[in-house]
Amino acid sequence: MRADPGLIICDEAVSALDVSIQAQVVNLFVDLQERLGLTYLFIAHDLSVVRHVSDRIAVMYLGRIVEIARRDELYRNPLHPYTQALLAAVPIPDPVLEAARPHQIIAGEVPSVLNPPAGCRFHPRCPQAMPKCATVEPVLQAAGSGRVVACHLHHAAVQ
Repeated sequence: MRADPGLIICDEAVSALDVSIQAQVVNLFVDLQERLGLTYLFIAHDLSVVRHVSDRIAVMYLGRIVEIARRDELYRNPLHPYTQALLAAVPIPDPVLEAARPHQIIAGEVPSVLNPPAGCRFHPRCPQAMPKCATVEPVLQAAGSGRVVACHLHHAAVQ
């Protein structure tokens, strides 16, 4: 019996590997994708790997998707405050640029996934939270170009 998968789920597939081995494995994924027409669902915390292997990215916080966008659009203009903070934490290889850019710290502790806060799960740590965020869970809404975001700040701007 021959297996010809159309979808491969990769859950932290390269996270425990040395950086040089990571690059080889990621390049193998890309090569197989091009040769076999594969689709990957790539689950990872390493945003440099995510950027390299992804066409579209879904950002999650405490088990909920907070933003989905095409890779270049997400990295160029993140909408959700959590996505903004994540991308701000990615180091820039140029030490001069890295030293000059503003850094965004996510304050507070990560809440329990078993007992998440009411409303937006990110609101206790969000520097832009407003009262509505503490009580009303935002839903994913269209933000143009096939992009969606779950954030009252964005929803208020659209309405």
